[in-house]
Formats: sequence, structure tokens, C-alpha cells
Amino acid sequence: MAGIAGIQGADNGELDNIIERIKHRGQHETWIQQVGELNLACCELNVGGESKDGSHHTCAEKRAVVLDGRIYNSEKPNSTDAENLLQFYDKFGSQFAKKLDGDFACAIADRGKLILARDAVGVRPLYYGHSDGKLCFASEAKGLLNTVDDVKEFPPGYVYSCELGFQKYTPEAVRTPDFESPKQAKKVLVQLLEEAVERRMKDGAVRGIFLSGGLDSSIVACIAKEIKPDIEAFTVSLEDGQDLPLAQDVTSWLGMKHNVYLFTEREISEILPQAIYHMESFEESCVHGALANFLASRFASQYTNCVLTGEGADEFLGGYDGQFRQAKNQEEVAGVMDKLINVAHNTALQRLDRLAAAYSIEARTPFLDSKVVDFCLKIPLDCKIHGSEQAGKWILRQGFHDRLPKHIIYQTKRFFAQGSGVAGIMRTIAERYVSSSELFEHNLIESNPRLSSIEELYYYRIFKERFPQPMSDRLVSRWDPFRPDFFVR
Repeated sequence: MAGIAGIQGADNGELDNIIERIKHRGQHETWIQQVGELNLACCELNVGGESKDGSHHTCAEKRAVVLDGRIYNSEKPNSTDAENLLQFYDKFGSQFAKKLDGDFACAIADRGKLILARDAVGVRPLYYGHSDGKLCFASEAKGLLNTVDDVKEFPPGYVYSCELGFQKYTPEAVRTPDFESPKQAKKVLVQLLEEAVERRMKDGAVRGIFLSGGLDSSIVACIAKEIKPDIEAFTVSLEDGQDLPLAQDVTSWLGMKHNVYLFTEREISEILPQAIYHMESFEESCVHGALANFLASRFASQYTNCVLTGEGADEFLGGYDGQFRQAKNQEEVAGVMDKLINVAHNTALQRLDRLAAAYSIEARTPFLDSKVVDFCLKIPLDCKIHGSEQAGKWILRQGFHDRLPKHIIYQTKRFFAQGSGVAGIMRTIAERYVSSSELFEHNLIESNPRLSSIEELYYYRIFKERFPQPMSDRLVSRWDPFRPDFFVR
């Protein structure tokens, strides 16, 4: 993982300020390079294992690269991720991004030209804006807010250059097989997930797993334990949280060392402003999850700075039962799935990235592997949400039904915040500070974002203490497709 930043134009001290605000993303090394009128910076995290220092930046022949993320295909052996990226650029020019297998946000300086790109799912973040006619970019919005006139999120699946503007690309780096039956699809999905976990563990950096006890993280734990028998699990929960007994069942079944941190209501109140600041959002569902993610990252950082997570399965395999069951027909279900996939980069994935980065942890996501995503998009809807009960992630459950306890495989979906116990106490905390009448009055003001609950107004007020700029509001997205967008009237 790394924090990247840059300025297309003269640097009058702004770059130091930008990189300092995102320094938590990589505290091992700060690298700054000037290439003509372009200035690039990278703060890098060395996650250990076989990872090399300086693997997220490189410079050669009046060209330079800064990269946040991982590249899993290679043009030459023993190259770093940044060197791989530059080799793909040399070979394919502005078409390089579609040839990359990985999760990435990157910048290339090539003899005065600036090229920016982001992976198609949006696993790695990127923002940009202008100041006195100069283009600036950074991994997190907070890096730019006091520097540029307007901050915008760089869209996933695009390449940008000043000459060509924004160009959408279709990934071409991987090809996955077609199938003739659900049984065959199930077999391929399992194989691709196993390969995805192994690929993310190949460098020896991963030492732990964020384990909620839910289906997705339990499957990742099951696969990872077979690859690395001494891998450890990390679970955070209130003492009576629903997740804890299930996570304990999984680690007992797998024979895995289980590290557990029990937190209190008081701790939640104390960390809430920090979590909202790092996540850069006030959206209710995201904040709920952020608190659990923040505590998990803080806890795991005592042991490792590289973990696996189960993020991504719900979006691509139909896991959000509560949303799908509100749909009136299959066409609407498909629309809900598309919406959840399209907003994941600045809801669930933003939450995971920022709260892990807050404690300099790289979170790796096997369910968002390029091959897994490509294959999941081929799987018919009725293999994901199946039967009269419309059970989500049906094909995933079938693929692992004999490798984990049945009550783990066939449990219903719980959000991270629900299982850890966070969601249940947040309304009580919010009610101490915000009333229903205040929410009503807030929503009457046309320039205000439209909020759904007193909790969300409570979070919004904390958010505005750290991000008072009006532009910061419009960087926040609504997660739930059945709730109105913040700025729709």
C-alpha cells in the first residue's frame, strides 16, 4: 500500500503538505521526484515478507511512476509493481491500464505528460482537483481539500491524460472460462477464489485475517489456513456481539489462532470523530461499519500490517438480502446489484481502505481479484440469489458447504456493524445530541444534503468539523439503493 500525490505544474510547497496529510498510508518511506514540470510523491508502506522497498515508485529515462496497489501480472520477472506498470506503459501506451491484472491507482510522468489511471472496480482510491490552473491529485480527498479549488473523485475504470481527457477502458488482462451448468460454475468459482487467496499470500506479507464470523471472511480464512497454517484471525466485538461466537466456531473448526478484542460503548464515542475523519464520509451505514473496521485495524496493527478480508462478495454474488427483497421483480433485483457494484468504490471499499490505512495496514481482497470479478459477472442471477426464499450467495455457499460448519455456510447476512454490536448502540448515542426536530429543520434547507436519520445528522455534524468545505459533502455517496441520494430534491 502507498499514498500517492502529484502536481502538474510548479510546486510551491503544496506537494509536501498534500503528502503529509496522507502519510498514514505509508510511513516507511517518502519519495519525491520532479520530471520536467511534473512533481510526483509517494509515501510507501513496506508490508514485509518478500516485498521490496521502493516497490511503489520508480524513475527511468525522464519517466516516473507512483502506484498505490498491486500488479499481479508481469512483463519481466523480478520487477517491482511500479516497474511492471512502467513496462506495460512502454509496451501499450495509453492502453496500458486495460492490460493490468491487479488493484491500482497510479500516475505516470512521461516527458512532461501526466497520465492517471484507476482499476475498474475502484479498490484503490484517487482524487484530483485544480489550483491556479495546476492539476493536483492524491490518494485521499483530505490531502487536497486545503490546496485545490474543487476536489473530485477519479472514476474507476478510466485513464486520463491532458491530451486525451478521460477515457473509459474495458479490462483485458484476464480471461475466465465459460460454463454449461451451475455445478461447473461452482467448481470454477472455488478454484478462482483459491488462486486469488494464494496470489495475495505469495509474497509472505499476509499474517492475518479480519474475521467477522460471516460467510465471506470465513471462506477466506478457510482457504488461507490451508496455504499458511500459522495465519491468525482478528475479531473485534462488544462482549455480547453476534459475530464473536460464530468467529470462535470458525477458528475452532479450522484450528486457527484467534485474537479477540472486546470494546466498550465508551470507546465507540471516543473513536467516532477519528473514524469519520479517516473515512471521509457521514453516510449512516458506512459510519456504522467504519467503527468496527477502525477498531479491527487498530487491534491488528499490533501484530501485522497486511491482512486478508472478505470484502466484495456481497456486491458481486448477491449478498445484501435486505435490499434484494425490497425489489419487485428480477429486473429490479439486477438493477439493485448493478447499483451496489457501481457505488462500492466510495462506500464499502472506501470504508475498508481508509480505516485500514489509518493504522498503516494493507487490506487485500480476494473476492475482488480480477478473475473472480470477471467470472462472477458471468454467473446468472438465479445462481446468486436462489430458490423461493431468495437466498443470497447461493453458488458460493454450495461451493464451500463441506469445508465449514453448516451454520456458518447457511447463516443470513449481517452487516459488520450489526454483528460486532456497534449498530445497536449508535442511535442511543446520537439521541443524546440530536433531536428529530433538528433533523426535520436540517432537511428543509435546500443546500443541505438530505439525511435519513438523527444518527446521520450526528455524523454529519462531526464530519463538518473536519471537512467544512462545501465541496466535501458531494464526495459522499449513498450506499442503500432504496434511500434517496443526498442531493436529490
